[in-house]
Amino acid sequence: MEDHGGLNANYQDFQDFINQNLERIRQTKQSEIEDRSAFLKKYPLEKIQELSIDEYCLGTEKSKDSLSYLMEFGRIGFGIGGGSARKHGVYFSKKDNCYMHGAESIDHVEEFWPQFTTEFYQFLVLSGESNMALSLDDYPLLQGMAMVLTKYLSLYFPSKYLSIGSSNVLRYLLNDFGYTYDDSMKCHQLNYILNACLKRDFLELKDEDGAILGGLTWEYINGESIKIHNKRNETETEIGSGLGDEDVRTVHYWLYSPGVGASQWEEFYISGIMSVDWDGPAGDLSVYRSREEIRIKLQEYYGIDRSYKNDSLALWQFANEMRPGDIVYAKKGMHKIVGRGIVESDYEYGDSDEQYHSIRRIKWTHHGEWVYPGQAVQKVLTDITQYTDTITKLEEILIEENGEIFDSETEEELVQKYPPYDEEHFLSDVFMDKDSYDVLVGLIRKKKNVILQGAPGVGKTYAAKRLAYSMMGEKNQDRVMMVQFHQSYSYEDFIEGFRPTGSGNGFEIKKGSFYHFCRKAAEDPDHEYFFIIDEINRGNLSRIFGELFMLIENDKRGNELQLLYSDEKFNVPRNVYILGMMNTADRSLAMLDYALRRRFAFYDMKPAFGSSGFREYRSKLNSDQFNHLIECVERLNNAIREDESLGEGFCIGHSYFCNLEEVTDQELAGIVEYELSPLLQEYWYDDRVKANDWIGRLRDAIR
Repeated sequence: MEDHGGLNANYQDFQDFINQNLERIRQTKQSEIEDRSAFLKKYPLEKIQELSIDEYCLGTEKSKDSLSYLMEFGRIGFGIGGGSARKHGVYFSKKDNCYMHGAESIDHVEEFWPQFTTEFYQFLVLSGESNMALSLDDYPLLQGMAMVLTKYLSLYFPSKYLSIGSSNVLRYLLNDFGYTYDDSMKCHQLNYILNACLKRDFLELKDEDGAILGGLTWEYINGESIKIHNKRNETETEIGSGLGDEDVRTVHYWLYSPGVGASQWEEFYISGIMSVDWDGPAGDLSVYRSREEIRIKLQEYYGIDRSYKNDSLALWQFANEMRPGDIVYAKKGMHKIVGRGIVESDYEYGDSDEQYHSIRRIKWTHHGEWVYPGQAVQKVLTDITQYTDTITKLEEILIEENGEIFDSETEEELVQKYPPYDEEHFLSDVFMDKDSYDVLVGLIRKKKNVILQGAPGVGKTYAAKRLAYSMMGEKNQDRVMMVQFHQSYSYEDFIEGFRPTGSGNGFEIKKGSFYHFCRKAAEDPDHEYFFIIDEINRGNLSRIFGELFMLIENDKRGNELQLLYSDEKFNVPRNVYILGMMNTADRSLAMLDYALRRRFAFYDMKPAFGSSGFREYRSKLNSDQFNHLIECVERLNNAIREDESLGEGFCIGHSYFCNLEEVTDQELAGIVEYELSPLLQEYWYDDRVKANDWIGRLRDAIR
């Protein structure tokens, strides 16, 4: 390898990235090879010149079976997934009811199509044979197709071209690695140079065919911690920002309402802007340090009868998270798309005499009416980047469909007042001392996933919700969800799965409880959310959690994975805590999956008969019978601990005896006969004498 000590530091960052991720690089390379092999089997190079126009085109009735559709929306290579159909050279326009070449209609298809496929095929063949990237000047029918052609070249000739189709990304990498190029070069030419340089300098990345792993450079370009120095304007920009819409892997996608009922849409479309702050009550959004500061300002301006949770999030994201190159879909209500555009500027705050104070410049690429796939959220601005299936459908719709629907906008929810609940409330409700409470809360905040384990009756379920409330500071049930696992509980219930449609004519993907809870928490990152799982060890945990084994880890929160059924990326937000309950005395349960056990901390909850809270509770009841029964149960627990077939995890918990306002013979007899006696018979099912002995002692204690 050559000495590049004089180059910009990102070269070394790239080398370090390779060294640290060699195994994953090999796995990704294998996946890329398999994808390419499947494509070549279906579309060998010689088939290009034999394709009919309908086998190639988007926009026809059978376009979902076309080659262009596969390149646009398929998973092969780097993907495209957006923009105008013009980039494919030839497509069918439903609006004009004719085949198009770029922006012009094709008058004589039977003459034009053979000329197009001949140029297309010759360009690909000669690109594979040549020792340089061909100029498109010699191929007039392929003008404007550089990005798409780059994708074809990376599939047919992976030893010469990377699976990167963004000129901006390629220029960034070439600049920062110190490689030179001509500013007039097209995407495929830049790609060819970068591939050659990487092959020269990173020999260990080549496979037996001499191909460089394109997916590696994608991972590098998307690295959150790596920044690129832009030599053209002497600024540092996070990788992924400021890139063009050619590169769908680096942009974010936004759903946007240009005014109530899209009332400002026509004005924004003509002006080439977007705004979310109609009358500017918050002022210059760039001066706020957090979303919460914006929310407080809105309440001061409008009044405190509403939370302004959604408005403050929209303003914060508009000013701080949106980037040039991002894609924006303008919506009207929950069922209509009226436009699409590409963000061109950073956040701008105008003078007081301007109508719209907070704006971004945007190049609107589409204007019309399209049916939204499903039901859109009602917020002004929503980042939908993770919903890759929805994005794909939106791009399909903008290319292929027209439609009409109805408008619907609703007001933001009124502020819900919740009763306060803190550590003091918890300690008065739950028989736990302060030191134990502090340890448990610290464990939850550090690990994020904790299982409360213990014998029956130690108050695991009772404590879990109150623990969540105490950490939130209020009894807000909207931020707490409880489910119970069982043998039939599945991934489909938990995350997503196919379910029959309401009409019974087929199946559709339905989202599960944990999916919805995480999406809800992600929209409210400033507050903690608690997902509680009762009887967590009763379910088939590998089947239920699936790929979430990794995502629930504390240090993996926020990372994304592709979901099993839908073409959608998913992550577990950092503000979600998982509390599980496990009954250690259930003989029928299998051991916890070790993969899951590593990702949870386990906190033992024990009978609290000796706690100050329970002693105070006994004192208030002032019953000799009750005291005798508790003393007998404590002796019983000692016997259970010493029994080799049982142990600490089978002790009788205190919750069997809680919530008694007064002590009666009937109440105590019911606890002994119908709760404790069956339990002891199960414990000592092979020693009836011992079981009956202790049942007799309990009965004697309340006589």
